[in-house]
Amino acid sequence: MESILEIQGLTKTYPGGLTALDAVDLEVRRGEIFALLGPNGAGKTTLIGAVCGMVRPTGGSIRAFGLDMARDWRRARARIGLVPQELGFDIFESVERSVRFSRGLAGLAPDPGKIEAILRSLSLWDKRDAQIRMLSGGMKRRVLIA
Repeated sequence: MESILEIQGLTKTYPGGLTALDAVDLEVRRGEIFALLGPNGAGKTTLIGAVCGMVRPTGGSIRAFGLDMARDWRRARARIGLVPQELGFDIFESVERSVRFSRGLAGLAPDPGKIEAILRSLSLWDKRDAQIRMLSGGMKRRVLIA
């Protein structure tokens, strides 16, 4: 099976000397189910940030879908999605308008047919007019995925 994520010797040391990642090696293959677990301060958020291109490692390498994150980060990041722990949208906005807005941020056209297909695939179509604040935690995460 092909690797979708390869991390070799990944290190992140912050100014002041705090080492958040110390020579991390990891491989995730297509079709595998993967969980990243550890105590507070173990470097989970730093590792995810590095994989998503939001944290610059001080050493090592990351390949996502065969693309080197240091050399081909735009193409690699286009293939990576992140659902953050904290919600980042207007809780009084409707589901459909939130998805339309996020497509605009990504440079995508507000294609009503595409938005409908996405919402249906995530079982959110019936909630398209609901305010985000009225959704369950799981539904809010699905809106972030949309």
